[in-house]
Amino acid sequence: MIHRQRLVSILAAVSLLSLWFFFSSNKLSYSTPNDPVVDLDTNTNTEHTDPQGQNKQAKLKFQSIMPSMPDQKAKQELGRASWKYFHTVLSRFPDEPTQEERDKLAQFLQLYAELYPCGECSYHFVEMLKKWPPQTSSRTAAALWGCLMHNKVNVFLKKDEYDCSKILEDYDCGCGGEDGKINDQLKMNKVSLQKEGKQGG
Repeated sequence: MIHRQRLVSILAAVSLLSLWFFFSSNKLSYSTPNDPVVDLDTNTNTEHTDPQGQNKQAKLKFQSIMPSMPDQKAKQELGRASWKYFHTVLSRFPDEPTQEERDKLAQFLQLYAELYPCGECSYHFVEMLKKWPPQTSSRTAAALWGCLMHNKVNVFLKKDEYDCSKILEDYDCGCGGEDGKINDQLKMNKVSLQKEGKQGG
């Protein structure tokens, strides 16, 4: 009787592992190895031709964990919600963070990019983090960096760029009391963006 229970347990475990392996296969993803990867800077595909004349996708340095998201409406809704969360996190970051807080924010942003639910968006986000690493020295630096990233995406999507001087004001912490007014100590200042002249030397 005990041997029969062990045999059934082993068969069940093998079956579960087989199902897990089968359903975790990349072949079940919405994306295929032939999906183009678009460079956000140049708005061009990163495909190339191999020596035999066949088009092949450039080798990806990062393989997205999430599948592609073919439903444009769902992708747009996710994007709006994600940008609001992204900017709110950055706008609430400490003015003078400790090194541990800075490291945590950088790690959070890397994981946020890698685990973003839209595979192609995740790929682009990770690539952007490589080109423009998160700025974590202060609330203002983090919020302005986040705005720069959002504007890079806006340019790619042919949307209007956001006025980054209003980022802290527009994504205020929502720390109001019952009267709806925000405590003066918690108010965030408007960012001043002044352009410098050419530097000599």
